[in-house]
Amino acid sequence: MLAACYLAVATSHAGTDPVVIGAIAVAAATVVRALPVPGGEPVSLLLAIAAATLTALATGPATGFGGGPAALLAAVCGGGALVGLRAASYDWPSRFVHFTAGVALPLTAAAPLVYALGRLLS
Repeated sequence: MLAACYLAVATSHAGTDPVVIGAIAVAAATVVRALPVPGGEPVSLLLAIAAATLTALATGPATGFGGGPAALLAAVCGGGALVGLRAASYDWPSRFVHFTAGVALPLTAAAPLVYALGRLLS
């Protein structure tokens, strides 16, 4: 993830703002998705995307990226994190690989989204 963040910052004229917004959104979506929520998987998915989007309320103005673009970026990165978590869940037999993939894949899935949307929105 650090390498992906570095590449996103180094190759984009958007700077570090999209990387900060995306990384915090991924973290929020991943944590909320791990919580047991009444209502099952659909409610958990919606809450995870909402949590990722809500992080933009703090990170958008703090980075100077803007509220609207930050919310869009955070929501898409949260969705990318959920795709990565879903892909990691298919590695059932190996606990070590599952735990490492459960951390790495959400961040890896969101990295290209940070790059593309960071360039587009800035």
